[in-house]
Amino acid sequence: MENIRKAQASDLASIQELARDTINACYRSFLGDEGVDWFINSGESDKEVEKQLSNCVVLESNNQIQGYCAFENDFVHILMVSPNIQRSGFGATLLKHVENEMSTLGHQHYRLETFKGNDQAIQFYLKNGWSIDREETDEEFGFVRVYLSKNA
Repeated sequence: MENIRKAQASDLASIQELARDTINACYRSFLGDEGVDWFINSGESDKEVEKQLSNCVVLESNNQIQGYCAFENDFVHILMVSPNIQRSGFGATLLKHVENEMSTLGHQHYRLETFKGNDQAIQFYLKNGWSIDREETDEEFGFVRVYLSKNA
């Protein structure tokens, strides 16, 4: 049985661990080993989760946090699901919940961004009705951002 609820301060360590595990398992193909290792080992991953905690919802299954999503207004900052349960419908359930929350806030158009090369995420969003708007090279970090959107 899954449950989606607002994240609480007591969830921080679990969400940070989930983020590190997901980044470690899923981001190497497009950020490279050096980029992933730096992001995790420097503590930047943990800081990013902490910064977004007040905007997070968590997905629990069997009383364990298996996914989370940070969103603000009409923008999805990040959505992650444990690598162990990816491709089982949990991500789609979490995304639909967040889209409903954004709609309740009065937004009729939703936005997010990901990285070119994060093919699994891009295919996930396309499958869930999102469209690619544009790609843009991030000169500072040297990768390409992919911007997606969806109308309510």
